[in-house]
Amino acid sequence: MDLSAVLAGLAVAIALAAVAIALQRRPQVPAAVAGADVGAALEILRRSVEDTRVANAELMGQLRGEVQRALGATEQSLVTQRTLTDLSRQLGTLGEQSVRIGDLAKDIGSLQDLLRAPKPRGGFGELMLERLLQDCLPASAYEIQFTYRDGSRVDAIVRYGSLIVPIDSKFPSESYTQIALARDDADRRARRRAFLQHVRRHVDAVARYISPADSTIDYGFMYLPSEAIYFELTLGDATNDEPDILRYCADRNVIPASPNTLLAYLQVVALGLRGLAMQERTRDLQLGISQVRREFERFVELHDQLGKHLDNATKKFDETERALARASGAIEGLAQVPLAAGGEQAELPLRVPSEPQ
Repeated sequence: MDLSAVLAGLAVAIALAAVAIALQRRPQVPAAVAGADVGAALEILRRSVEDTRVANAELMGQLRGEVQRALGATEQSLVTQRTLTDLSRQLGTLGEQSVRIGDLAKDIGSLQDLLRAPKPRGGFGELMLERLLQDCLPASAYEIQFTYRDGSRVDAIVRYGSLIVPIDSKFPSESYTQIALARDDADRRARRRAFLQHVRRHVDAVARYISPADSTIDYGFMYLPSEAIYFELTLGDATNDEPDILRYCADRNVIPASPNTLLAYLQVVALGLRGLAMQERTRDLQLGISQVRREFERFVELHDQLGKHLDNATKKFDETERALARASGAIEGLAQVPLAAGGEQAELPLRVPSEPQ
């Protein structure tokens, strides 16, 4: 039933009860008043009406309190019912989630059984590496199953210009799970040493992919697709007299990386290669500056030679100008010399050769 209908019915019942109580409490007019005068009757009626009004006001106050308490109880009941309904719905959702969790646990158990074999475990690690590179790098920046000149193949490479960064996936989960099955501390230390020995063989395998002849950088990455395994690998304890696996990796230029650290390491490599590229550009710039300097020195030398030639030409020009002035003066002097009397030159009898017959 709707809440508004319930409240309306309750209000009508309360009003009827109030009218009934008022009629019961109305004072009776005595018989002696019937023969009295009208004024006394009106006075008695006025007092009766006033008493009735006061009684009704008190009753309405009581009824108002009862209605408020009833409404509060009804509201509390509705809130409780709504809470129970929500709780029932949440319990149903939790039941469904528990069923899903049970199915997921079965799937995880099946996955663990599947990853016990080395080949499926290796394929799973390669798939996770490929998915990580695919999500974070453009397709032109990496290559899966890169083949070297000698025919060996690495799981993935990342390209930085003309250089490549080799990345090989290793997933030593079997030896890692044996650590959790240790019975005591001594057994755990023994199992951890076996785990580290297994990892050392993986490090040696990754170190073979560092080949400068194939344009690789001087380091290679060993990708561990499990954060737990990576943590166990980097968790060193000098008190247990165990081999320092991180030192072993550094000696062979192998960097272990997890899904959370691989991209950070690649960014560091990118910055380092960018610095090397800047160094190469700086060297090329220095060579260019040296060449420009030599060309400038040659230009200065040619300029000095040209200046000397210009000085010599100026001097020769001045000398020729003076010689020309002297020759001009001599010619003018010869032009002003008078001819001697009878010094006119006679015409020479020239023979004109006759034409051949």
